[in-house]
Amino acid sequence: MQRCKNGMKLDDLRALIAIAQHGSFRAAANALDIPPATLSRRLQRLEDTLGSQLVIRDSRNVALTPLGQNYFERCQPLLDELQATTSELMDTSSSNPRGALRISAPVGLLTYQLMPLFNQFLALYPEVTLSLNHLSNQHHDYSPEQYDVVFRVGQQPNSSFAAAKIGESQRTLVASSNYLSQYGTPHHPDELNHHSRLATVPEFEWALTYKTDVAHPETIWVNSPVRMAIADLNSVKQAAISGLGIACLPNYVVADALEKATLTTMMDDWYSPPRPIYMLYQRLGYVPNHITYFIDFMRNALAGT
Repeated sequence: MQRCKNGMKLDDLRALIAIAQHGSFRAAANALDIPPATLSRRLQRLEDTLGSQLVIRDSRNVALTPLGQNYFERCQPLLDELQATTSELMDTSSSNPRGALRISAPVGLLTYQLMPLFNQFLALYPEVTLSLNHLSNQHHDYSPEQYDVVFRVGQQPNSSFAAAKIGESQRTLVASSNYLSQYGTPHHPDELNHHSRLATVPEFEWALTYKTDVAHPETIWVNSPVRMAIADLNSVKQAAISGLGIACLPNYVVADALEKATLTTMMDDWYSPPRPIYMLYQRLGYVPNHITYFIDFMRNALAGT
């Protein structure tokens, strides 16, 4: 553990910075990947070293004292610079990329497209480790302090991350042959209102555009009640295979089921507009070379998808 000349440990300073950035002990502990009790112990040790209270905490709220806020504002850029310099020196002293990658990605995209590429990257660079402990497509639950690289589907809000478009997710309407034999095959989006829809959370509405009229494309929104809504693409696919209804799923999810004929397509004159796939990463400051290698690898591997 790194220790300053006055006996203060850098891990204790990191604890204060994480609390200030995340506003709660639980979120700060998650960001540092340590138990909340360890975080509390490090903060207490820092306060004992300085002889001053830095954080006011009760059962619900956490706030910095004026002294704590001043200490945080002055120390954070110094610690960031120290970490960047250390990483840069480690990079230049090694010809091969090395270090830990912290990644967040949606489970469906991970399963069907990303994981094989992650495996290839790790095989190429044995001194790189990868941590992927947050599977989500939410647009508000990531920060540069938590993740080095984030993958998301759909338009992204402005953030402290740079966003590189690495592909598109095209969706297809699918159902089992048994379901269509029993309830009929729809030929127009309006007919979907009379069918059982299987939706992925939070995409309860489907936008379908008519293919043949390019000059004046017609888009119809289907927003009838859904029979089943699940936040997992594969589970929705399995429900469709079981004959529970019609689903609108990414092509990469249903490709195997279409090949095996456990699912079939319909309404081929209509399509769901593609959604962009983004790789997000820190836009400012020094980026360690193992992260740069990973970003370049993923760009090249997914080019043209």
